[in-house]
Amino acid sequence: MEFDTVQIRIILLLVMLGIGGVLDFKTRKIPDILWLVFGGIGTILYIWDYHTITSYHIIAILTSAFVGVAIWRWKIAGLADCFAIIAMAVILPVHYEFVMMPIMTLVVAFFVLIFSTMIYNISLNLAEMIQTKRWVFSEFKYESKFKKAFAFLAIHRKRRHEKFAISAEKNSEIESNTKSFVLLLSKNNMTRDNKIQQSNQMYVQNIPPLITFLFGVAVFLLLPEIILIFF
Repeated sequence: MEFDTVQIRIILLLVMLGIGGVLDFKTRKIPDILWLVFGGIGTILYIWDYHTITSYHIIAILTSAFVGVAIWRWKIAGLADCFAIIAMAVILPVHYEFVMMPIMTLVVAFFVLIFSTMIYNISLNLAEMIQTKRWVFSEFKYESKFKKAFAFLAIHRKRRHEKFAISAEKNSEIESNTKSFVLLLSKNNMTRDNKIQQSNQMYVQNIPPLITFLFGVAVFLLLPEIILIFF
């Protein structure tokens, strides 16, 4: 079976995101060498398909790299996610004539990630309400109804099986034995101490594996090409 350079780039992209996605899901740690190796191979391929590069490809690479750095600097995602976007931009900056693949993949992945996280939190909070027969967030009596409504979508009481989470609460400054929300999700604030790992009372936010979502979205977006390559 012979592949053209575009097909090789697609396979390279999927293998890279597949490996990264598995590591992100299991450990939330991905060695930088993964992005360097696959990004380097993607760069070398330009020796064979340099004639296909247009100014739009260069714009796509620079734009994707800027977005990758921005989501890291703004603490929306981690450094590994930034490197993943840059590597994607090098390997397959444009596909289907005009689609900036890294940007499209990232945007769709964020929407899917946010929606699935909301459904997860809603399900756990509803289950707790049914089990305890009382409203959640009763400990947060000085928080507004708006904050509680947002928290219902964004946080939940930690389950023992959850390994990657950050605390979403702190002791209230108004009154003892009450709590206030901390609703800022950042990988840089991830806490792994025994207090959180063993607690089933603390409210937390999960750290979702963005690269796993990137892989799933990339497979979906490139499905027609994948079918042509392998079938």
